[in-house]
Amino acid sequence: MTLTVTTEPLDSRQLAMTIEVSEERIDQEMRKAARKIAKQVRIPGFRQGRVPFHILLQFVGREAIIGEFVDELGQDVYKEALEQEGLEPFYIGSLDNVDTEQAVRFHLTIPLPPEVSLGEYRDLRVEEEEAEADEEQVQERVQAILEQNADYVEADRPSQYGDLMTIDLRGVALDDEGNETETVVFDEEDWDVTPDQENPMEPAGLDEELVGLSPGEDKSFEIAWPEDSPSMYAGATVRFAVKVHKTQAFQTPPEMTDEIAQNFGPDFETAADLLEDLRENALQEAKQRAEAEHVQKVLQELIEMSDLAYPPVAVDLEIDRIVRNNDMQVRQMGMQGLQQFLEMSNQTIEDYRETLREDAEKSLQIELALVEFAQRENLKVSDEEFEEHIGNVAGPLPEDADEEAEKMHADTLEMMRADHSRPLVDSEILKSKSVKLLLAIARGEDVPEPVADEVESEEDEQSSEEDATQGESSAMSEDVEGEASAEAAAGEPADS
Repeated sequence: MTLTVTTEPLDSRQLAMTIEVSEERIDQEMRKAARKIAKQVRIPGFRQGRVPFHILLQFVGREAIIGEFVDELGQDVYKEALEQEGLEPFYIGSLDNVDTEQAVRFHLTIPLPPEVSLGEYRDLRVEEEEAEADEEQVQERVQAILEQNADYVEADRPSQYGDLMTIDLRGVALDDEGNETETVVFDEEDWDVTPDQENPMEPAGLDEELVGLSPGEDKSFEIAWPEDSPSMYAGATVRFAVKVHKTQAFQTPPEMTDEIAQNFGPDFETAADLLEDLRENALQEAKQRAEAEHVQKVLQELIEMSDLAYPPVAVDLEIDRIVRNNDMQVRQMGMQGLQQFLEMSNQTIEDYRETLREDAEKSLQIELALVEFAQRENLKVSDEEFEEHIGNVAGPLPEDADEEAEKMHADTLEMMRADHSRPLVDSEILKSKSVKLLLAIARGEDVPEPVADEVESEEDEQSSEEDATQGESSAMSEDVEGEASAEAAAGEPADS
């Protein structure tokens, strides 16, 4: 054995490991490394590549020689140590430091597989809340439909922001003495314009000057373009003359009418039909939200009644998964990936990852608990369930699909059936089945106890028979021993 391995359990499913390599092996590695170094250095009195080991050791030093092979050696002894100790890490161990002062020792932290101990989940009960349509939400949608049917109506009053004004507007640039020049900036007749306080026109102040004017009114005013304006009239002062022909206010219908309902969709004849549909949609959405919230409550109860231990790297890996998914979603939105999004929002990837940590840990806990739940309940994925699932994911093939579309559909199914994809698909199906069964338990339904596999049942039965046989043999042996003891106590020889 060339390795001396010591381990010490740490918190959070981690193991401190120290690997000490034998002096004999280190000496062999140093001499191999020295032959490489000898070809690269020049030592007076010796030909390059022909330097005795002890001379090279004095010339370059022990640390330099060890540095030539320590990384590669570390990878080798790491694998050997795991095999020697019979360890199967959850993930790659992290190297804390390498001690080379006397012996060569590698100090590592090994993440161990998570441990999950579910509580008495068959006693889990979570009451479901009855969903109700949000009437406020319904009225907001009614108002949105009414606003879609809003229109301008003539207003006999001074203009306001948001009104549609029909005006004549002429603007002429002034010289330094305040006289009009030949530069005409505006010359519009019957111009429809809407003064907007949030998104004003150029030059700044024009919208404000148009507010408060009544139909038939004339007005003259001057506005100076800012010096830093990107306009070609930057720094110029312009005299405006405006005449208001008409002002129209944007008005929303006061209530839902049959006509509005009919315009909204062909399935509605009356306003009552549309309102009923809006309430039904709001109720369905409320049910979906309530169901999602109920699922989360049940899962949270399962986690709280269970003991879960996992290494910190498990959370980091879950964050990695979320980051990859978010990056893909951002690219689907037309951006160049998550990095571009983070730059636009002035975030670093490190800060962004930290914002995901809490959700990632919760997601990891749920995943671990459901995996253990599926094992405890002996849930399996049948071929029929697998095919149904991938068929739903791929979607139905249109009747008018051409040959290329048929091939793409077939390739998608084949990709999900591949050996490297099947475990991922099975995992999704098992997660869905686990949640469904867990909800049934939480509702207090009569859920049968898990049924063991036939092979396992046969093995258990065989094991029971063997145990019974062994029990009988033990009993017989005890009887014989008892008889022999009695005979010995009576001074009689035991039967051979």
